[in-house]
Amino acid sequence: MNNEDLVKEYLKTRDPRLREQAILKFVPVVKYVIGRLNLSVRNRTELEDIHSFGIMGLIRALDDYDPSKNTSFKTYATWRVRGTILDYLRKIDIVSRTDRAKLKKIENVVAKLTLKNNREPSAFEISNEMNTDLRECHRLLELAQLNFVLSLDHVQHHDGEDLRLSDVIPDKNAIGPLERLNKLDTIQLVKEAIVKLPERQKLIVLMYYTDEMTLLEIGKVLNLSESRVSRLLGKALLTIRYELKNMEVETPNM
Repeated sequence: MNNEDLVKEYLKTRDPRLREQAILKFVPVVKYVIGRLNLSVRNRTELEDIHSFGIMGLIRALDDYDPSKNTSFKTYATWRVRGTILDYLRKIDIVSRTDRAKLKKIENVVAKLTLKNNREPSAFEISNEMNTDLRECHRLLELAQLNFVLSLDHVQHHDGEDLRLSDVIPDKNAIGPLERLNKLDTIQLVKEAIVKLPERQKLIVLMYYTDEMTLLEIGKVLNLSESRVSRLLGKALLTIRYELKNMEVETPNM
């Protein structure tokens, strides 16, 4: 039987042996989620802890999975594993207070240079404006991606539905629950901010969140290194944060 059938058979029988087999078959989901987050872990122990929490999310997903919802177990498990890992990262405060201050500064610099030059600033221009070296600028741009995920890509509940940033990537042909949300909702604001991104950044955001491609896969498509994609995604997310702040100022009733 295939992996999905294995899960369904376990749910019917609750056979411990099938449960163990199912967990082992879907362990790659944990590795996939960790890879997509592009974590800069401080040591091997921290990475092992993150992996352990991912396994916990996988186990909970297996116990809670309902095949009648017409969602594959792999999709459901990916969502649960991701949520469990993000909850853990928030708990251990993986983005330090010092780095948060630096991210706020680089966000303002990116916005300032974009407005001034009417184009996406280079990492060299950003580092010069911040009076920091290029390596530190690269690190912060990559960290911006994780910080954004932790702050905005968590599950939001609306009208009995669980929504994520990946659910709000603009689709002009889609008519669904999201289209009925109040225009002032954060989710709607995120959609509007994404639309304003430069084409390359928008493409990377689409590939990352809609197609759920890894940074390495995106790099192969665009002929860019994984680290370069990470920095571009970081700049895109900093721009989105800046746009959200501007929208909030323009909508005092939020």
